[in-house]
Amino acid sequence: MNMEDNFVSDFRAQVSSNSIKLSITCGLLLLVLMIFPTSSTQAQASFAPININLSYPQYQRLKLDGGYQYIDDGGMQGIILYRQDENTYIAYERLCSLDDEPPVSVDGSGLFMKGCNSTYSFSDGYPTGGPATRPLMKYRTSLTGTTLVITDEMAF
Repeated sequence: MNMEDNFVSDFRAQVSSNSIKLSITCGLLLLVLMIFPTSSTQAQASFAPININLSYPQYQRLKLDGGYQYIDDGGMQGIILYRQDENTYIAYERLCSLDDEPPVSVDGSGLFMKGCNSTYSFSDGYPTGGPATRPLMKYRTSLTGTTLVITDEMAF
């Protein structure tokens, strides 16, 4: 065996050893993540699509931009449905992003949401004050005519 063959043989052995080490490291990392999920992992509710006829009187608040309505039929602790504009409705989970109690509600001023000693923006669900660091979960909405559908699919 010449010097070049020895070099190639040593290189292959080193690559093989490094591949094994990388595979073991990746496997251990996946195992750790499965056992100890990161703090950004949130539970998600499963519910049947919610159909809302926006022309019904109980949804009067949703006729104006900035209007909101509590929806008890979905989510883990209910949903806050917010009208951003005539074509955009955002469905926020009422489960606080920091802990489970109490559910998020709309402040009496109607300008922001509050829960778990934190405040949240209507525009994106991100905390604007308090200890919470994650936004509220949002569910996908779709509008066809006067019918708004909220699904359990997460919106980002």
